[in-house]
Amino acid sequence: MSGHKAAYDDLDTTMIAYVGAVGTIITFFIVFAVAALDMSFEKKQNVEKVIEVPEVNSDSILASQAAALTEYRWIDQDKKIVAVPIDRAMELTVQEEQDKQKQVKTKTP
Repeated sequence: MSGHKAAYDDLDTTMIAYVGAVGTIITFFIVFAVAALDMSFEKKQNVEKVIEVPEVNSDSILASQAAALTEYRWIDQDKKIVAVPIDRAMELTVQEEQDKQKQVKTKTP
C-alpha cells in the first residue's frame, strides 16, 4: 500500500494553488490599472481646472468697479437707496460727524 488513490472528495491542491496564483496576479493588475486610470483622470482635471483656466480681463473688472465708486446711481428706487461717489460720501460723513460734535459741545454746560 505504497500509493494512495485519490477519492472523489479529496482536495485538488494544485488546482487551488493555480487558481490562487492566477487570481492574485489578476487582482494585482486590476489594482494598478485602476490606479493608472485615477492618475490619468486627475491629470486631466488638473489641466482643465488649473492650467487651461479662461483668462479673465482683470483690467475691465477693476475699471467697472472704479466707475461704480465714482458715479451716482440708483441701488433700489422703491426703497430710495442711492449710490453716491465715494469722495462725496466721505465728505458727507465727515460733515455729519463734525455736526454731531458741535451739538455735543453746545449741549454740555
